[in-house]
Amino acid sequence: MWTEDFFVIMKEFKTVKEQIDLLKSRNILFNDETKAEKILLNNNYYNIINGYKDLFLDSSNKDNYKLGTTFEEIYALYEFDRQLRNIFLEYILKIENSLRLLIAYYFSYEYGNDNYLKLENFETFENTNVTFEKKMQNIKFIQSLIGNINKNIAKNIDNKYINHYIVNYGFIPMWVLVNILSFGEICNFYRLMKQRERTKIAIEFNINENDLYSLLNILNKTRNLCAHDERLYNYEYPTFTSINDTKYHQLLNISKTNARYNMGKNDLFAVIISLKLLLPKDDYNKFHSKLFSRIMSIQSKLHTIKLNDVLNSMKFPSNWHDIIKMS
Repeated sequence: MWTEDFFVIMKEFKTVKEQIDLLKSRNILFNDETKAEKILLNNNYYNIINGYKDLFLDSSNKDNYKLGTTFEEIYALYEFDRQLRNIFLEYILKIENSLRLLIAYYFSYEYGNDNYLKLENFETFENTNVTFEKKMQNIKFIQSLIGNINKNIAKNIDNKYINHYIVNYGFIPMWVLVNILSFGEICNFYRLMKQRERTKIAIEFNINENDLYSLLNILNKTRNLCAHDERLYNYEYPTFTSINDTKYHQLLNISKTNARYNMGKNDLFAVIISLKLLLPKDDYNKFHSKLFSRIMSIQSKLHTIKLNDVLNSMKFPSNWHDIIKMS
């Protein structure tokens, strides 16, 4: 939803000094106006202010900010979120790379390198008790996937590696194909593989195949947020990204409402749980250490709000840090 601040800026051009005057009129203080001018000149006003102002707004008057709010605090939260995106993206990419390799290996092992365009090599639910409607729905999904694969090949035909295999062999081997598919397409490929292959891949992650797809769904959404520099720390994930209940929900004693956990389902903490389940232990520990360090570093930069306000907005349980000690 476009907010008033954005329209104020867009209604008529405002210089950086005028933007600062506008913020001052709404109770925002500046510790260093010269530095703030440079920040606003090199960053989008909308991204900084409208993206990160919510925790600083005066609850009795949403047009103004809490007394004592500084521009530097809002910018610190903006920078904190940027650092979060870098950390999460780094480790999501590790899982993405592993998934690409595993799909290429197990699919090629079963069907050969060039059989990803054949409908029958995916889950068509033949010889099962699945309803006709469900079978037809999955077949349509598979046909759509195959169509997207062909589009990706055509789009990348000028890539020397793609061109080499097309010209010399008439097809692209699976281990090359997985590198030109988006993470979303890779997740969809996994979802449409036959259960036997899905299970083999899930075993590599020490998880069952239904839970794996559940986790991949929210990781894919988070990867896109990070890659497109969208706000992450308090992003409201859609319901369809909810992960299945895990042992960590229970071990952390996360509260429930109507039998549903209040945190760690379709929020940023759910992404942390997903990384805990899918990353090798050493990689997860490195991720957690970087995350904890970033969270602690912002504490000294906040004066109007508290660190707990940020953590609550992130939907982190108070004992979230304990997850690193859990096996």
